[in-house]
Amino acid sequence: MLSRRDLLKGSAATVVGGLTLTGLGSPAGAAAGQAGQTGQAEHAEQAEQADMATVAAGMPRRRGPGPLYWSTYGYNNWYNAAMPEDVWKDNVDWVAETFAPYGYRMVCTDGWCDKTAVVTEHGYIRSFQDDWTHDWAWWARYVQSKGLDLGVYYNPLWATRSAVADPSVTVVGRPDIKVADIVNTGDFQTPGSDLCWVDVTRDGAEEYVKGYVTYFREIGATFLRIDFLAWYELGFDQSEGYVGVAHGREAYVQALAWMREAAGPMQLSLVMPNLFDHGSAERQYGDLIRIDNDASYGTWIILSQIRQSWQPIWSQWENPFAGFTGFSDVSGPGQVILDGDPVAISSYGNDGERETAVSLFTMAGAALAITDRVDTIGDNARFFQNPEVLAVHQAGLVGKPVYRTTVPFSLDPTSRDTERWIGQLPDGAWVVGLFNRSDDPATKAIDFASELGLTSPAPARDLWAHQDLGTMASWSVDLAPHACSLVKITPGGPATYQSEVGAWFGSARFENAVGGYTGLGYVTGLDTPGAGLTVLMSAGAGRHRLACRVANATGGSSSLTVTTADYDSGRLIGTTSLDVPSTPTWSDWQTREIEVQLGPGPTMVTLARSSSDRGGVHVDRLTLA
Repeated sequence: MLSRRDLLKGSAATVVGGLTLTGLGSPAGAAAGQAGQTGQAEHAEQAEQADMATVAAGMPRRRGPGPLYWSTYGYNNWYNAAMPEDVWKDNVDWVAETFAPYGYRMVCTDGWCDKTAVVTEHGYIRSFQDDWTHDWAWWARYVQSKGLDLGVYYNPLWATRSAVADPSVTVVGRPDIKVADIVNTGDFQTPGSDLCWVDVTRDGAEEYVKGYVTYFREIGATFLRIDFLAWYELGFDQSEGYVGVAHGREAYVQALAWMREAAGPMQLSLVMPNLFDHGSAERQYGDLIRIDNDASYGTWIILSQIRQSWQPIWSQWENPFAGFTGFSDVSGPGQVILDGDPVAISSYGNDGERETAVSLFTMAGAALAITDRVDTIGDNARFFQNPEVLAVHQAGLVGKPVYRTTVPFSLDPTSRDTERWIGQLPDGAWVVGLFNRSDDPATKAIDFASELGLTSPAPARDLWAHQDLGTMASWSVDLAPHACSLVKITPGGPATYQSEVGAWFGSARFENAVGGYTGLGYVTGLDTPGAGLTVLMSAGAGRHRLACRVANATGGSSSLTVTTADYDSGRLIGTTSLDVPSTPTWSDWQTREIEVQLGPGPTMVTLARSSSDRGGVHVDRLTLA
């Protein structure tokens, strides 16, 4: 079986030699390409109905940004081996002491567990490795005693050879069905692997898959990292070609649905997904989705320089800059969390690159996973401990790159600026990330009026230098190669929220074709049931007047349903309606006031087109009066 390290070597060779999607000329490969391209071109119309209905009701299942945690991946990848138990304990203790005080709340295993063969009576592996003294439950209790949560790497669609070979191992809740009965002869993860794929069409498969997720959840895991999903769906790898049986789209989506149903509050992280239809299935059933290739050994090359172009299968984007940019339209409060794989902080060439890595993941609202260990991080722990950077992450920042047009990034790489990111905090403050991805010095800038919609100069603060920059109308900075600038801008006056940096779902999308808007653009596409926009606000518990700058030229009155929900729990707080009369043209912007009920902390305010609403509305900005 190929280890993750072997797979990465294959991917790297492909990149160096020029990307060739071996096998895409075959029927299965062509189908994958067609499905992926269709989804990219039409993704605004493809979002999942169930999740849209949940968000429109003001009770989203999940939220961004992603978790802060530590992963064994650095050790696994370096040694091409599983982490020994004593090394795991040393690092758990180190994380608890060094990073838990800064908000890192989890430790997670990763990969290299295909040889684990000791299973329960229902075929579930008892521990990360057979030579570990303690099982999952023991370690869950231990990490909890350290103030941490346990994350587990495994795929519930795997059945070990040992479970299949033992006729006494039966499916949970189905003593009449052996684990051997839910797999097909020769259906291995890769030829000769010790892991078999579950056939979801077999009687008992549902109980087995749900049971595996429940098993991890009940022993205390709060996070399940599920890998090699593209191989299950297509039986195809971007570097290796065909690696096994293609189980197909229907079986793949069914498996994800089962996992989601069993997960409860446990987060599901979907790794190596094809993300067809712009990740419509993965966004419906997962909490995190991988948007780029594996981090491998880290370095600037992996972070920024490898393949920039899009491809229709895993991994659609090769590097985090491109992946975060390409999927920035589906992230945000109440939406899926973007995962760029762990950050190998000690692999970078200088402090500027280290600040860039952390700043990029922070701006994208991504999961931030430490992959260095107690014996490899050196003096670089400080990059994960910056209290001002962590504060904007923990406040709920999920930013976006500067959008130039509404065209998907996969179809036009100039439609979004990967080097300039903006986002808003619940109090209305802005965070701006400016990056220099080139090998030469460069000047980057952001204009507060035309790009953030500010009506007057505002104070700015450098979050890495911990320095106030003064009151200004724009920010321009000369950056060394691979360096960045991360600043917080705090406008005066009523808090105003620009729709173009909110969370969009359904057919909602960025647009700037009609004049008169403030900032970079506005949100359109709110004329289809299930479409909506969410922004995160914080102004104290109670009723607040919300001034909505909107447009409607449909020829008739239009409406949106407005809901408010608690950011942490998703609990519905209040519901009202926004009615917008029609005007002669879409450039006739108008301000409509409504009252909304906010909670004591950050509140998700969602404007959505429900089935009972009518017409269509463009949304420019929202201001708390």
